[in-house]
Amino acid sequence: MKKAGAIDIGGTKTLVGVIGADGHVMSAMRIPTFRGDCFACLAQAAVEFEKCLCELGLAASDLAGIGVNMPGMVDSSNGILIDAPFARWRNVNVSGFLGGLLKTESISVENDVNACAIGEHFFGGDGGDFLWITASTGIGGAFFSGGRLVRGSGFCAGELGHVKVEYDRPALCPCGQSGCVEAHASGSAIGRMLLEKAGENPSLKAEIKKRGLAFDAATCAMLAREGVEEAAEIFNTAGMYIGRALGATANLLNPSKIYMGGGVANSLDLFIGALKKEFESCAVGQCSDVNIIKTALGYEAALKGAAASAFLSGGRGQQNLTSMKQGINA
Repeated sequence: MKKAGAIDIGGTKTLVGVIGADGHVMSAMRIPTFRGDCFACLAQAAVEFEKCLCELGLAASDLAGIGVNMPGMVDSSNGILIDAPFARWRNVNVSGFLGGLLKTESISVENDVNACAIGEHFFGGDGGDFLWITASTGIGGAFFSGGRLVRGSGFCAGELGHVKVEYDRPALCPCGQSGCVEAHASGSAIGRMLLEKAGENPSLKAEIKKRGLAFDAATCAMLAREGVEEAAEIFNTAGMYIGRALGATANLLNPSKIYMGGGVANSLDLFIGALKKEFESCAVGQCSDVNIIKTALGYEAALKGAAASAFLSGGRGQQNLTSMKQGINA
């Protein structure tokens, strides 16, 4: 069975691994993402990836390719990270740098959310028109239509994380603008809202500190499940904003399904009601009949997406991924 390497660099964590064409993760490792310098981050990922190869007794030449996800806008045809606003990484030749470290030219580079959508198509088997949304440290989106990833003229199609959802009290977004859904409903935003709620409620703040918990989305989800009203309100607010962004996006793209992934999506049950309510109020009738579901690819969806990008040579250009997939699995 063919195998592909995968490197998924996210806003807070980096996953590396080797994945089979059937989607089985043969080896994987996780490390924190080093935001200080992109090249140092890539070098660290390469070291961990080589450990995976060693564990399996493989060399880079044994792989169909190595897919690399970057958390920002990517020129996949040239393997270049154009801009990752959260870390201020710009114009990085990812394929050239990693190719030199790993001694291979078979490096495909993709936007992390685009890779998730490619993975949903390749491993999940969805051949229709669907939208993928990752809600994690930030929020990103990607759109598939007719077996093809829609990229856009500036490699930015589907970037729903920067759809404006708040005008009265807009929060500053890492992109430099304000009012984006990423600034109001991402994992970072949920953590910020929890800190604000704790500032208003000394007993809540004291309880979080007493338990040694961080002011982040994971803590907020835990408290919401324990019946803490402020935490539940935060998720309802985040769900409302995500629903607003998805409604606007559905009006433009008219997908049949919306897949959600990322850490915040693990708490989908806490905000799906608010999300759907706002979505239905924003999407026109012809675009509102959409199945909104959590991806079945699980925690490693992005890692699997990186592997799928490698199997499909990064999904470059406007190639039909369905026909390419059939060739790989033949």
